[in-house]
Amino acid sequence: MPPVAIRRPITVSVWLLVSTAGVLASPLLLGLAAIVSALSGRRQPWVVARLLVAYFLHEVIALIALGGLWLLAGAGWRIDSPRSQRLHWRLVGWYFGSLAETGRRTLEIDVQADPTPEAVRALQSDDPLIVFSRHAGPGDTVFIIDELLSRFHRRPSVAFKETLALDPSVDLIAHRLPQAMLDTSDREACEAQITKLTAELGPRGTFLLFPEGGNFTPERRRSALRRLWRKGQRRSAAMAQSMPHVLPPQPGGALAALRGGGGTDVVFAAHTGLGLAAYPAQFWRDMPIGRTLQTRMWHVPAHQVPPGDEERVRWLYDWWKRIDDWIAEQQGGGGEGS
Repeated sequence: MPPVAIRRPITVSVWLLVSTAGVLASPLLLGLAAIVSALSGRRQPWVVARLLVAYFLHEVIALIALGGLWLLAGAGWRIDSPRSQRLHWRLVGWYFGSLAETGRRTLEIDVQADPTPEAVRALQSDDPLIVFSRHAGPGDTVFIIDELLSRFHRRPSVAFKETLALDPSVDLIAHRLPQAMLDTSDREACEAQITKLTAELGPRGTFLLFPEGGNFTPERRRSALRRLWRKGQRRSAAMAQSMPHVLPPQPGGALAALRGGGGTDVVFAAHTGLGLAAYPAQFWRDMPIGRTLQTRMWHVPAHQVPPGDEERVRWLYDWWKRIDDWIAEQQGGGGEGS
């Protein structure tokens, strides 16, 4: 990834130009998409056009707002002040909330959240939390972050790959708010960054990690299983073999978060997924129009987290098996899938 001084002027300029052009051309784009959908009898062109226009609009507004917040903070001098941080969190809340609402309306998605009472109490408290969530697709991630922000008024610090910094809104927010933008080629640096971030969580702070490391696809699951067998991790491989709905968790980041969090409680988050898979072609073939996203959260008090790394890896796999079983129950016990 190029350094910030080189990357950011290019990405901000390009995204502003492209997004502004997309917004200005939105009547034409939406009109053409409506015609193609009517002629083909398929809703995909219309849905994709609406989602693209919404993304362009959100990018333009977010980049302008981030520029304004930078000026308001004395050209960045007071960017870490409590007032500036509050304003940035409000922007993040609007961004994800509006994107989630657009996705719900456009795809006619119903989100049914069913956290346990213990999880609700933990999420509504001011205490910092670590949240380990399954990962089935980018759209699902937006809904989960929105739930933490809007329903529970949490401040989620998210672990994500640094390639997402090619989106300048993500890049700027990640450098102004406590986020974990990871260079996955350096595992030790990633884990150190996660440990530091979780150790510094403040009131209502929430570290959100996706231990699977990527969006679920059957191909990725088979590849992960082969990798576990090849490394001689027989117990983990056997356990993962019995979990057809999820990828086996990669424990490094989770262990780093637990080390940094110390006495921090943990919430596990599961959802049935929408099929907004890792590849655009899959989204086009199997667009999740009219589907229901069911979510579930469980709370684990800090004193119930095992003390040693080996025990914690087994504990993490046991929880992932519980998530897989829950998904199977919601889907009627089907095989591989999200």
